[in-house]
Amino acid sequence: MRLVLLFAVAVLGIVAAVNLAALAGWHLLFAGARTPPYFVATNAFVVLLIVGGSAWLERHRLGDSGAVLATRLGARPLDDANPMHRRLRDVAEEVAVSAGVPVPGLFVLDDPTINAMAAGERPAIAAVMLTRGALERLDRAQLQGVVAHEFAHILGGDAALNVRLTSALYGLYSLRLAGRHLLESALDRGRQGNSPLSLLAPAAAFAGAMVSAIGMLGVLAAQLLRAGIGRQREFLADAVAVQLTRDRDGLGSALRRIAAEQATPGAAAEHRAADYEALVSHFMLVQPTGAGDWFDSHPPLAERIRRLYGRPMPPLRDRAAAVEVTIPAGPARASESIGARLVSHLRVPARVAAGPAAPDGAMGQGAGAAAGPGGEDLRTDVLRWAETMAIAADDRPAAVPLSATPASALIERMRTSALNREDAGRWLCALVAGRTGQCGDVESDPRVAAALRWLLSPAGASLRVPVLELMLARFRRWSSAHRREMLDRCRRAIEQDGRVESAEWVHYTLARHRLLPQTIGHARGAVTHRAARGRAAHSRALAALFAMAAAVGEASARTTRDTLAETAALLDVPAPAATPDQIDTVELAHALDMLVTLPPLDKPMLLRMLARMARTPGDPDFDAFLRAVAAAIDCPVPRLGLAAPPQAC
Repeated sequence: MRLVLLFAVAVLGIVAAVNLAALAGWHLLFAGARTPPYFVATNAFVVLLIVGGSAWLERHRLGDSGAVLATRLGARPLDDANPMHRRLRDVAEEVAVSAGVPVPGLFVLDDPTINAMAAGERPAIAAVMLTRGALERLDRAQLQGVVAHEFAHILGGDAALNVRLTSALYGLYSLRLAGRHLLESALDRGRQGNSPLSLLAPAAAFAGAMVSAIGMLGVLAAQLLRAGIGRQREFLADAVAVQLTRDRDGLGSALRRIAAEQATPGAAAEHRAADYEALVSHFMLVQPTGAGDWFDSHPPLAERIRRLYGRPMPPLRDRAAAVEVTIPAGPARASESIGARLVSHLRVPARVAAGPAAPDGAMGQGAGAAAGPGGEDLRTDVLRWAETMAIAADDRPAAVPLSATPASALIERMRTSALNREDAGRWLCALVAGRTGQCGDVESDPRVAAALRWLLSPAGASLRVPVLELMLARFRRWSSAHRREMLDRCRRAIEQDGRVESAEWVHYTLARHRLLPQTIGHARGAVTHRAARGRAAHSRALAALFAMAAAVGEASARTTRDTLAETAALLDVPAPAATPDQIDTVELAHALDMLVTLPPLDKPMLLRMLARMARTPGDPDFDAFLRAVAAAIDCPVPRLGLAAPPQAC
């Protein structure tokens, strides 16, 4: 509401300035003559038409998808043939799994500086853009922190606000743009002396200069409006990014590197933002140009770094172009694993070299000694880090990725460019149905088969959904026909025994809504279609959903009754008399279709109330249920706490 009022005040100020300038010009040119009728009203109408019309047209052009804004900025989609682009996709998928949202569209801006931004009305249609400088000059942990910061803006609704705010700023800029265009056109005609229109060039040039000068008031108003969006959102996004990555130094060292870049003499002149880029500077990771403290839309970079670390930190120098790995040979070193040697020379964390299951002091049993299907991949993962992640001595690599677990073979195969749909369908069926061999052929790769068995065992249960989410993120880029075919294959697999278990329904629901998300038009149509059914339909949907939550979370009857009544009161719907004794999967699907029509602010409350139904916090089955419901109602999974890391078998 404050932004709407600021925009209205800015427009009224521009209207008043235009009228004052028009009256001054009239009396200067026609001294003593009365102004024509409706002179002020006409000027006001023209200004409102230009400003309001430009804002409306820009909002219509941008639509709801962040990809449109990325295209307007000249950003390019990722090229999987580029190793840096593949690394960005891997990092974005991992952060999306942690955040519980679909992987947004990923784009690269051809800009040598380090920066990033996010835009989009909803997580499913959002876009994250990173500059070429960020890909080239940040290590994996720093890149992960930057991407998580942009995901935090998507989760907090800032990305949706940014799209609407960009339209308003474009309207305020439009008067200056129109005046400058008129001035440039008049000057071009003036150079054509033989043209009849050249006689009007001086008057047109004067009018263009006046309109452009008055338009500077619109630019000033846009700067004030942009500064009024509040700087606390950047502090909040930094905090959420740390929570998503569980690594303060990733984002912190990235910001410190940017601080060093901005302190370099001549760095500010390296990149000059175009007019349209200036409109979106308010939702970049850092403000690209310093307009002064009065117009800064971001808090000071030093303050953001201080809040992350709890104390002032110096800027980081730029990382070296390469890391030289020198491992001295000799009998004393022969018995050490390659992982331990890399730890001593490159400061690779012991948890990466020794694997997630290694106890304290097990440095000697590194990746080379890891047993099981993931041992060889742990060594490969460390070597790949050493070869591709050239970082300075004071940097820290990212936390242990999923590829450093017994599921590494499956993840490695899943991320190859040679992935075929037959293998993909077989793996998806196994993770959804909870049993291998449900979709015909037996897995030919013993390492992948061992990874699937581990994920479906109690030891790997907590990573079943994260790996499934990574898989769905990869498959989502395929055509809708292929995605529907894979979902049909999964449905046949879970219905093969004539009944559908709750875990099967949960994982299938997650896959269905990740691969085939509802469009905005469908959701709005559903709201209109069900409006006549009233709040009673929402009440029945809540009863069915909480009955399923009680079954999955093993909640008591009293907990279910009390939590359901409190949820109904929060959502302002009639409290159900009771939950159904038996839950039908078709009824559950209809309940989720109904609950997707809830107001956006009500959906996080529903998910938080559902989380109370878990008897055991961090239970993998209930976490999967929450993710499935969140995907179905198009809402990010709330941050309810961090589960303990899994133990490798």
